[in-house]
Order: sequence, then structure tokens, then C-alpha cells
Amino acid sequence: MRGVGGRTTAFLIVAAVVLAACTSYGSGTDTGSTPPATSGPRPASPAVVKIVEPKNGATEPASGAKLQVSLTGAKLTPVTSQDISPTEGHLHVSVDDKLISMTSGLTQTLPDLTSGRHTIRVEFVAADHLPFDPRVVTEAFFEVK
Repeated sequence: MRGVGGRTTAFLIVAAVVLAACTSYGSGTDTGSTPPATSGPRPASPAVVKIVEPKNGATEPASGAKLQVSLTGAKLTPVTSQDISPTEGHLHVSVDDKLISMTSGLTQTLPDLTSGRHTIRVEFVAADHLPFDPRVVTEAFFEVK
């Protein structure tokens, strides 16, 4: 029986290490807005993404603020798409470094926000949710009153 207990303990230690490695992405102050590094070259994209609304420096309401994005040089595809193409992908939207959506739309309502300064970041990513190289990203700063 002594050998079985040792194997069980070893298995539990290995399982804990694997689980920790799988869940560590997105921990700490960065809550998942930046995907992990990959082991191969990433394609470049001709896409250009811009935040139309909220405008940089704007004052927005705490509830019901709208995000409007423009995308040129590429098209949005469903988040579930599996084909990686430099001209196809979806958007990752983050507010204050917290991922709030993965979308194939150009408009959405932002979640309720506290008073103060906020940063919104929008990144056009490939079907595998990983960034292009160079990254196709934009951000704006706005105030909530």
C-alpha cells in the first residue's frame, strides 16, 4: 500500500502543477486582455482598427456608454471561425485591462463603469484569438462622471 500512496501523491502534485499552468493566463493585474506568446511566427494583417466612440478624452455616462469601432483592410468573422487569414478575424475589447468581449460586431454597449478615468482597448485578432504581428490594436481614454 505504501507505493500506491506515493504514486497518488506524485499524481496529485503533477495535476496541481498542470492545473496551475493552465489557469495562470489572465491572473494578476492583467486579466486576460493579452494572449500568451506563441511558438511560431504570426501573420501580419493589413487591417486598421479605430475607436470612433467614445472619443479620446470624452466624458461618458456611467451606464449605457457606447463603443463604435471602424475596421478597414479586413473583415470580421464569427468568433468561432477556425480559418486563420490576415484579412479575417474578430475583436477583443478590454476596459481597464479587463477583457469584456470577443465580438464580430463594430458596436456594443459598454458595461456600467465607476466614476473616473478609463481606458478602452480594441484589438483585431486572428481566428485562434491570438494577435497578428505587428498587433492591430487601438485605445482611447475617457472619463466617466
